[in-house]
Amino acid sequence: MSLIEQVRQICNRLAEHGWRDLFLQHGLDISAADLKQELLKDIHAKINRKLKGFEDFSLEGTRGIEPGHPARSLFYHSLASPNVVTGVDGLELTSFPTLGELEIVENYVYGITPSSLSEIRSRVGRNEDLAIVVFASEYRPAPETVHRKHADLCFSRTGVARVGTTEPLYSPKNRGFLPNVKGDDFAFRVLPARYSVYIAVQRKGNEEEFGPISRSEEQRQSDMERLFWIPLHKLFSGTECISELNLNVSLEAQHVNEKLRRIHLELGKEGGWSESDISQYPFIFKEGIAQLSDSPEFGKNVIVPVPHPLIEEAKYKDKRLTFKVPKNPNLFSSSLEISAVNNARRAPEYVHIRHKVENGEIVDLNENSSLMKEIKEGGYDAVHYIDYTADGWIAAICPELSSVFLGNHPAYSLVTAPDFFPHCDQREVMDWWNQLVPKALRKEIWQQGGPNALSDTRRAANLELKTEMVSGRNTIKKTIFNSQDDTMTAIVSLPYKIPPRNTKYGKVAETTRHSHLPDAAAGYFAPGWDVSFDRTQEGTEFLAAYGLGSPFPEDSKLCAALSTFWPAVAPDAARTFGPNVDGSFSFATVSPLTDEEIGQAGNLPWDGVSGPLHKEGQKVIEYNSFDYVDYVNSSLHKKFSLSLTSQIDIREYQDRLLMMARVYAALGITHRDKSNWGVLSFREVDLSDEELQTAREKTHSLNFAAATSRGTVYRFEMYLKGQTLPVENDFQKVHVEINEKVILFVNSVQILIKHEDSDWILQDVNF
Repeated sequence: MSLIEQVRQICNRLAEHGWRDLFLQHGLDISAADLKQELLKDIHAKINRKLKGFEDFSLEGTRGIEPGHPARSLFYHSLASPNVVTGVDGLELTSFPTLGELEIVENYVYGITPSSLSEIRSRVGRNEDLAIVVFASEYRPAPETVHRKHADLCFSRTGVARVGTTEPLYSPKNRGFLPNVKGDDFAFRVLPARYSVYIAVQRKGNEEEFGPISRSEEQRQSDMERLFWIPLHKLFSGTECISELNLNVSLEAQHVNEKLRRIHLELGKEGGWSESDISQYPFIFKEGIAQLSDSPEFGKNVIVPVPHPLIEEAKYKDKRLTFKVPKNPNLFSSSLEISAVNNARRAPEYVHIRHKVENGEIVDLNENSSLMKEIKEGGYDAVHYIDYTADGWIAAICPELSSVFLGNHPAYSLVTAPDFFPHCDQREVMDWWNQLVPKALRKEIWQQGGPNALSDTRRAANLELKTEMVSGRNTIKKTIFNSQDDTMTAIVSLPYKIPPRNTKYGKVAETTRHSHLPDAAAGYFAPGWDVSFDRTQEGTEFLAAYGLGSPFPEDSKLCAALSTFWPAVAPDAARTFGPNVDGSFSFATVSPLTDEEIGQAGNLPWDGVSGPLHKEGQKVIEYNSFDYVDYVNSSLHKKFSLSLTSQIDIREYQDRLLMMARVYAALGITHRDKSNWGVLSFREVDLSDEELQTAREKTHSLNFAAATSRGTVYRFEMYLKGQTLPVENDFQKVHVEINEKVILFVNSVQILIKHEDSDWILQDVNF
C-alpha cells in the first residue's frame, strides 16, 4: 500500500475523534479527496499558533507537510507533539496516533516528493562525505530541543532503553512510553527506544546550523572542533524514499551483558572460573536482553527490552553459579570492590557477596552478626546474580545503497537500570543548575557527583563490542565503533541553512514520558548509573556497560546513599541509612525524599527499606545499618517501587534541592559539616497545619506563603548527630544519639525555625 493511502487511513481513523475539526482551524482538511495536494498547499495565513500545542510550531512552517522537514509540517507536528491534546472545543481529543502511525507520517514527510540521490548529494559540499547512519530520535516541544526556538526532531547516535518486569505501555496521548503499572506498586514496565536510518553528513559542530546541545561555554567551544554526523534524509523501505530506487531497509540489533565474565577476568583463577567457562552463558550472554518490535502499534524500528525480574540467580549448566570470594578482599561497605585503573572500569566496580553457599544451601550473611567479619576474611563461595542491563549496537541494512555509501555507522544502544524519576530528566536539572541556580549555591549542593548528562560526554562507544567477519579462510573480529568517534551521545537537529526564528512560545508544558535520548541519562561515571567507561591500552576512553554493579542494585544502593549521586535518576537515600558504629558511611541529604517515599510513614519505601525511627522517650534515632542494607534482597523479594518517586516532576525535584540548601544555610551548616546533620523528617503540610499556624502567630508572619502550587509548605525536622551505638538486640540496626533537634517550615523566601528550647523565629535566606 502506498504511503498516501496509509496516511489516508490514519486521517480517516482520527477524523471522527476531533482531529478533522482541529485541522480545519488551520485551513487543512484531512478528509479532502486529493489528500496529497491538501497537505502540500500553502496554509500560512490560516495557521493558528494561539491554539494549545501549536504555540511552538515552527514559524517557517507553511504547509501540512513540508517535504523533508518534519518540524515545518503542521500535519506532522500536530500528530507528533505531546502538547497537542485538545480539540477546538477545548476538550481532550478522544484518540491519538500510535507510534506505528507516527512512523508512517514521518516517512511520508520524506516521501511525499521523493528526492533523488543526486539532489541529496547537492545539499553538501564537494569534499563532504555521506554515509548511512542510525539515530535514536524524538519529536520534542521547543524547550527540550537543540535550538529551543520551536518544536523539533532531536537526534542522537545513542539510545537509552530501560529494563523492567513487564511489557511496555505506549501512551498515544503522551506520545511516549510510561513506566508505571496500574494496580501494581512493585512492577516496572520496560521502556523502549526508537531508532531510524538516515543518509547523513559529517560536520564540525555548528550551533546555528544543527548544534549539538551543549551546556557550558567551554564545551561549546570544544564542540566546534569535533565531528558530528548530521541526518539529511530518512531511509525507509519502498519506492517512495528515493526516486528511481526500490529500497529494502531494515535494522539489526545486538546486545551484550558480560559483567560476570569481566569479574573473573579481573579475579583470575582465584575466583574459581576461567576460560573456556567464562566465555559461556551466563558469564557473557546476548539473548533475552532486547529485541526489535514486531508490533504494528510500535512499528519495526523500536528496541524493546525483554521483561524479566530485575535480577535472577545465575545458572551455569543448569546448576547454581557461585564464585570464590577472594581472601581478604577489597571492600566498599559490604560489597566486593574491584578497583578501577586510573578511574577506568574493566569490570563491575561493586559485586554482591552476601549470599554464601554452604552444603548446597544459601546462607544470607545479612542474618548474621558476623557479616563483616566473614566477608573481610573471604574465601567462601557466593552466589552470582545476573541482570539484563547491557550495551550493544543497532545496525542498518540496505543492500541497494551498500555500494553507494561506503560508510554505514550503527547506533550505540544502552539497556539500563530503571529510572526512579521518570519525569525528571538530567538535561532539565543541568539547565536549571547552570542557568538559574545562584553561583554561590552551585558548589554547595552536591558533595558527590553532579548534574552531568550523558549527552555531554565526549567518549567513543564501547570499543570492546565486536562482530565476526570471514576473511579468506580466517575469521576475524572487527570493532563496531571507531575510537575517534567521540560524539556518539551528542544530540543534534536536522541542519538549518538559515537559523530558524524563535516562536517565543511562552509557557509550554514539559513532557511526561520516558525519554530515550542520552540527555535523560546520567553522565557521571563512578562507576555510573546508565553506563560506565573503560580505557584502551593507548589511553582512549570509551563507554561500556560492563563496569556497572553486579547485579545493578548492588551499585544502586551506593549511588542512593551518596546523596543523589546521579541527579534525576538515583533517589537520595542518605537519610534512610545509619552510619556504622565507627562513624563511617555518614552522608548528607541533598534532595530529600519524603517520609512516605522512604517508608517512614505508610508502607511503600521506594527501595523496600524503611526510614529512620525516633525511639519514643529516648534521644536516639534508630536506623538500618548501612552495611546490612541489601538491595539485591530488595530486588529478589520485589520490594522496589517507583509508585511514589514517579510522581515527582522536575519543578518538585528542583524545589527540594533548593529547600534543603536553604535549611543548611539557615542553620549555618557549612558544606563540610552537612553529614553531621540528619534529616529526621521531611514532608509537606497544608497552610492550615496546626503547628505551622502556631509558628506564624509566634513570629507575626501570618502572610507566610505556600512553597508549592499545591498550597503547601515543606516541614523539615533536622538533628545534629551524636555518637553511633549498636542496638543490643538487633545487629542490623544502629542508634544515633540526638545532640540537637530543630524544626523548620520552608517556603521559597522564608524559613520558620524552632530550636528545642527556643521560641519560633522567622528568617530570610537568600543566596
